[in-house]
Amino acid sequence: MRRFTLMKRQANGRQRGMSVIGLLLLLVLIGAVALVAMRVIPMYVQYYSIKSTIESVRKESVGDMAKEEIQRAIQKRFDIGYVTNVEAKDLNVRNDRSGKVLDLVYQDERELIKGLFVVLKVKEVIPLSK
Repeated sequence: MRRFTLMKRQANGRQRGMSVIGLLLLLVLIGAVALVAMRVIPMYVQYYSIKSTIESVRKESVGDMAKEEIQRAIQKRFDIGYVTNVEAKDLNVRNDRSGKVLDLVYQDERELIKGLFVVLKVKEVIPLSK
């Protein structure tokens, strides 16, 4: 019995912590996740900035505004909000049964590492009428 407990203590004593290889693999995994996050998060921040800009213009009375006036109002807010992926002239404002709608169609592409890209494609129809 005493011999068994002595062997058990020795076995437990040798199995502490993480090996160097395990630590390196963990660091590589953390680095890969951080790299992806650093490339992808700005894409979503830009997307939500575009959406909030359109929402702020939507709160105005856009029913009376012409297409060019709506695009000008959106572009002013894009300039203030540092939106660089989309220009307001590229947004299609059209009349629909329910009123004016805006077609938000764009693609944002960022390089993760050489030859490997992350792409965000957006294709939405946003009603401008309240």
